[in-house]
Amino acid sequence: MHKHSPVGDPVKKHAHEHPVEENDSPVHADHRVQHRFPEQVRFCALCGSEMGMRTVLPDHKRFKVCGRCGFVFFAGPKLVAGCLVIDAGRVLLLRRGIEPQVGKWTFPGGYVDFGESAAAAALRETREEVGMRVELGRLLGIYSDPIRPIAAVVVYMATAAIEEASVTDEATEVRYFAPADIPWDEIAFTTTRDALRDWLAQDKAEQRA
Repeated sequence: MHKHSPVGDPVKKHAHEHPVEENDSPVHADHRVQHRFPEQVRFCALCGSEMGMRTVLPDHKRFKVCGRCGFVFFAGPKLVAGCLVIDAGRVLLLRRGIEPQVGKWTFPGGYVDFGESAAAAALRETREEVGMRVELGRLLGIYSDPIRPIAAVVVYMATAAIEEASVTDEATEVRYFAPADIPWDEIAFTTTRDALRDWLAQDKAEQRA
């Protein structure tokens, strides 16, 4: 019987390894650092050893692989979920209060937590960013930016519940925009622009039907 050799040796604790001092004080995510992921990942998330590019079977694609434990780093986009909240033919947008693209306009949304559904994340992020509960409608689409493929954005149509939208640390201004008043030159992300254009195109098609 032939035995297959592992990619790396079993993980052993090095004598020079020391536990990292814990600091539980709150921090803000530095998006300039966050956006260095995944291109600049160097060390294994499991054992901390340095990784190198290897051909991974059966697809013969190149990925970063840990030389000690064999962990393969399959880089993929982070999942984001958000809502186009519509009221009387107008769409709710917020002016971003945090990086990236601080001061630009987008719809409520954010990263999906581990174990959370996209729909639940869209509801939660809308409540956190503009202080309102909404009722989700149909799925508008899933969007990505081919130039900066760090996220896949799931966008739902939504209608407001009882609360009015309000400003927060993440949204310094909130407004409903009629289609003719959308500030296209101040839109934060390519995915935001694409979703808005899809909404407008589908809305026109529904009006003609």
